Amino acid sequence: MMFVALALLWACYYGVHSLLATGRVKAAVARRWPGAPRFYRLGYNQLSVWGFLAAWHWQESLSAPALPRPPWLAAGGVVLGAVGLGLAVAALRGYDLGEFAGWKYVRRAGLPTGALRTFGLNAWVRHPLYLGVLMLVAGAWLVAPTWPRAVFGLVTWAYVLVGLRWEERRLSAAFGPAYGAYRRGVPALWPRWPGKKSRIPTDNKAKS
Repeated sequence: MMFVALALLWACYYGVHSLLATGRVKAAVARRWPGAPRFYRLGYNQLSVWGFLAAWHWQESLSAPALPRPPWLAAGGVVLGAVGLGLAVAALRGYDLGEFAGWKYVRRAGLPTGALRTFGLNAWVRHPLYLGVLMLVAGAWLVAPTWPRAVFGLVTWAYVLVGLRWEERRLSAAFGPAYGAYRRGVPALWPRWPGKKSRIPTDNKAKS
């Protein structure tokens, strides 16, 4: 029962996280409080971080001994987690961090318009940040496995993989045929084998 409650907690957290990111909710907030949109992203990030920390704190307070695993598996988890963390950090560097954190929205009225990114890590996979998060979560569990962390990992993996589909729809709506061409040439998460180079249309590179 405890694990069901934990799974529901993480599912609710991720559900609210996604709901607050929708255009419908943002538009409703803008209609109700016209001056709020410039602070929305900043508040959204604060709520996400503190909500995550609160859920994680409750999870770690549950009585759950570490699961046995061979040292080589823990070593593999360190490598996997380190690669995932490095990949996530490198992916974040491709974003405008002021916009990502929300400070750019506060400093000026209106929402910055993003461009389709097809360079750097995005030339290999369409969602390098998601790939990094998945690897980091899996690696961290291999290093220090418990049943509550397994529940967190499974719900997080499910959320990322399902959320990726919604993200694809949003990007297709935002960039139209340009994203369709990019999608056909570059895999979503797993890079192609060496020698099978991703094919990014020339016009997409120019727009980036």
